[in-house]
Amino acid sequence: MREEIEVSNHLVRNLERISPDNSIFNYKSGRNAFLSLGQGNIREWLEIFLPNTRIILEPKIIGSIIGIQYINGELNKVINKNSQDITESVRSLKTIPKSLAIKNRLEIQGVLYDYKNLSTRKNETEFIDIQNFISKSKRLKFCAFQICQCNINHFQSLQELKHLNFEIPQTQFTNFISDIEIYIQCWREGKLFTSYPTNGLVLKINSRKLQKYLGENNLSIPWAYAIN
Repeated sequence: MREEIEVSNHLVRNLERISPDNSIFNYKSGRNAFLSLGQGNIREWLEIFLPNTRIILEPKIIGSIIGIQYINGELNKVINKNSQDITESVRSLKTIPKSLAIKNRLEIQGVLYDYKNLSTRKNETEFIDIQNFISKSKRLKFCAFQICQCNINHFQSLQELKHLNFEIPQTQFTNFISDIEIYIQCWREGKLFTSYPTNGLVLKINSRKLQKYLGENNLSIPWAYAIN
């Protein structure tokens, strides 16, 4: 219990105040709610960083990205990538906590996926929409991968989510950019992240300081990169 309290206090201390004007949960329906991951030449992206930059590798899970908002510890709103309110559709999912042990406003991103589909298909990107939500609900799990507006590194962020009873993705990490090609080959050979349906890997810079230095633009996140 003491450890859980300390973890919660650590998260609370590092949460930024979210302006209602900047929150993705206030976007009008139809607007893209989530920034895309960087894509293109992986070597050019890696050349930006020092050779010993810590990088977290995660599965690029086939599913639908959603955002979840908690206010005063209670689930308040859930949106899909088009900023449509899907709160009532997901309330029945057991893998999405209805309440949290912290009262601060908390906004989380993650992916809904079909846990019975463990195939690896490079051309498959999404399978869930509002119309078929109910028919697939018994097969859906939610995997949380980001706390929005939080000043802790990526690995710590995942651990905070785990302590809040969210499923988090399996990860690998390396301090050597030269190892990245090995991980990519392992995924392509079906030896990495086999517990999920995947269509690639996601590489993320662990350091929050470096993430802030790289910043964000209106289209993509420079500190995260997708490999298909």
